[in-house]
Amino acid sequence: MDLFSEVYGCYYTVIARLLEKAQEGISKGEIETLINSQAFCDSAFHLLPKLLSGEWNLLEKKTDGRYYALPKLTNFKRPMTTLEKAWLKALFLDKRILLFVTNTELEALNTALSDVEPLYYPENFHVFDSAADGDPYDNEEYIQNFRLVLKACIHRQGICIAYENSKQKQVSRTLFPYKITYSNRDDKFRLLGVLTAQNGEHKGITLNLARIRSVTLVDALPFRNIDFMKYFTQSLNSEPILLEISRERKALERCMLQFASWEKQTEYDEENDYYICKIFYDKQDETELLIRILSFGPVIKVLGPEGFLNQVKERIRNQYQLNLGDRVI
Repeated sequence: MDLFSEVYGCYYTVIARLLEKAQEGISKGEIETLINSQAFCDSAFHLLPKLLSGEWNLLEKKTDGRYYALPKLTNFKRPMTTLEKAWLKALFLDKRILLFVTNTELEALNTALSDVEPLYYPENFHVFDSAADGDPYDNEEYIQNFRLVLKACIHRQGICIAYENSKQKQVSRTLFPYKITYSNRDDKFRLLGVLTAQNGEHKGITLNLARIRSVTLVDALPFRNIDFMKYFTQSLNSEPILLEISRERKALERCMLQFASWEKQTEYDEENDYYICKIFYDKQDETELLIRILSFGPVIKVLGPEGFLNQVKERIRNQYQLNLGDRVI
């Protein structure tokens, strides 16, 4: 089946969900709500007449005023494309896959896709400037702790953990997990949660998953009224970083990949044949952005803001002096 078949479009998906719900009857208002929430803003204008008039022969209006699906199917899930299967097969080769599926599940999935070639192999990627002390993804204790923390995040449960602090002492913490984040540069997962201090006050906390020694699920009641956004909402800097990106050495593609996790606006300046990119960022990410931008060398020019530009100049000046010192020696 073609990748760009209409089967993979928005209309097929919304009609499939509509027919699933219409097995037990659905009102006109519910149909409109479903289409408006899962399709485009003008989709109801095109779809409703064809559905309700019977032109598509998919719905039948009965005496109770509700619409019922004429196809008596219960599963309208679309088939996967060959490309999607290949992508999934590639994921099975990822070193982190056992954090999300068991060995038995992975074996069953590999068997189901035994005739599919992976879309890519891990060795196809060469990662630069990545930490050498990444998380131990093949450690059984780490895997079990990760799964319990993930379960607590999904089901909104509290956890009690034994955590090894920076002084290599184990401390016990009861906290409510908010979400797990991953740093590609550090190759580490981190847990963002809210901790209850001894005085009863709450505070946001970030923990390395690899330092958690044990996890126990506990009652989430003490954390029920916590406003997580208060602790973890990013406050963007008032001025975005402004970059001039040349067309040399695939600089634009590399930038889009390197800064994928930040909000951006990019425009092509046809007259000068370069791209202008604005990166909106949290102040706490400034140092990491500075390091990443400098790693691009001359294919990127920092235009502002002034404070960030001064930091770039200072880093380059220091590096130049270090190099000059080496030559003198």
